[in-house]
Amino acid sequence: MDLALRQGIKNLKTRNPDKYNKNAERNRLRDIQGERRRIHDAALKQIQQLAALHDPSGVEFNIGPVVKQDDGSIISAESIRKRQEREAVKAVAGSSSVTIEEVAPHMDMNTKVPSENSLSQSNPKLPSKAQQRRQAALQPYNPPPKPRIPEGVPIPSGEENWLELWDLPDEQIERRILRAKRKKATERKALRIKQQSGKTERREARDEKRKIYRDIKLIWKSIKEDQVRERTRLKAAEDEESKKVAVEINNVERRIALELCETLGFTISNTPGAEDIKPRALGMRGKAVDFDAIEAGDRPGNVVSKKRNRIDLGEIAMKPHESLVPRRYDDNAMGNEDFIKFAVGGGEDHEVLNYNHKLRRKLRRALDGAQVQKEMRVRQRTMEYLEDNGVALPLELTTSAKPVNVRGVRILEHGATETAKQERLRARVELAEFNLASRELRKQAKQCAIEAGLRKHAALTGRLPLRSISPPGTRLPPHIAASAAAVSALAVSADNKCDAPFNALDDGSGQSSLESHA
Repeated sequence: MDLALRQGIKNLKTRNPDKYNKNAERNRLRDIQGERRRIHDAALKQIQQLAALHDPSGVEFNIGPVVKQDDGSIISAESIRKRQEREAVKAVAGSSSVTIEEVAPHMDMNTKVPSENSLSQSNPKLPSKAQQRRQAALQPYNPPPKPRIPEGVPIPSGEENWLELWDLPDEQIERRILRAKRKKATERKALRIKQQSGKTERREARDEKRKIYRDIKLIWKSIKEDQVRERTRLKAAEDEESKKVAVEINNVERRIALELCETLGFTISNTPGAEDIKPRALGMRGKAVDFDAIEAGDRPGNVVSKKRNRIDLGEIAMKPHESLVPRRYDDNAMGNEDFIKFAVGGGEDHEVLNYNHKLRRKLRRALDGAQVQKEMRVRQRTMEYLEDNGVALPLELTTSAKPVNVRGVRILEHGATETAKQERLRARVELAEFNLASRELRKQAKQCAIEAGLRKHAALTGRLPLRSISPPGTRLPPHIAASAAAVSALAVSADNKCDAPFNALDDGSGQSSLESHA
């Protein structure tokens, strides 16, 4: 693509190519005027400082009177008068009881008085302060009278004599502006070079800070996992114990109900249909089980045989020339061997059963279920008898036939169970404590990581010897290592929906771990 075509495309994209430099002269004059105004303001401020020390009236310095305020700043009396006028205008705009006629005698004739429409508006739209400054800079500038410095009044050391720059021509002011621009550009370039030179060190310091914070979080994770495993083990043991207690309570309630029925003359033997209830093992389709030959054992989930003269065919030789090698056999503990039992009718009819632990529990559940059905049949007949005679039913007969195991309910110190409202309140309190402890621990870990990053940066820049920095992950501050276990225990409680007290935070003295470390 040739140059002419490129220029044509550029002109098509930009309709007015001169718009970037058409206001160059105007901007140059504005910069000169702004710089001259800054010189005059700085000179007046410097003269006011000198007048406050030598002549507060300002006559010798060709300025108005100056006033020293309570904070030590120097301000002219004219500025105070203008400030009072602005406050009077605000009072008129803000209060309807103050009239313009009351404020007019105290105002200058050049002061702009707000109109009735602007006073009636509750929230008039005013330009911002930045916009007001820009508009004031564009207004025609009338320089104030040139002040003077009397003989014998020295300029403070270290300050520039701004009065000498009062009548600078435009060419020198323009050169002054260019020098200031070049100086700022040089400073910006030096700053960029400085930032680029330390980028590698800062990145390594940042990586060190992140690594330390990550290592601390890994310590929290390991402690939390240990707490979760321990808590799961304790929860399983608690559930198992709760099941045992529920079964014992149910057995006592069943025994009391059956004794009450026997007192009224109702037993399993004289209740119609009770003896017809037979055990039925679930999941044993196609297998016939003789429940008359087994009974419930002493231990839960165990069954034993009623007949003690069973024969173990494994002890008998299959052929005449084979010898019999007897083995020790425990009749009470039936292992995984195959046994044979003879049927009542005689002959060779037999059934092979493998008495493993699953089958034992299944048969025990079938026996217990049949016994519960028999007891409920007796209890139902007793309740019908009492209702027919108009007698109130005792509470012993209305108890549940199965164990009632309520999981997750906490028992308080006085023996009562925790209500749902108490549980919600406890969960909120524990969650608040967990959040507070976690926030404090994160703050400490972040501070530790920041210190590690600063040490790394100081070592890389030569301000600190490298040997003074320990390898990352070798040692943590005591307050971080001590608080990690406490907050991890709180995290476990939060994961379990706050269903356990904060044992990790309480060491028995009534003071939390974070308070003790603080």
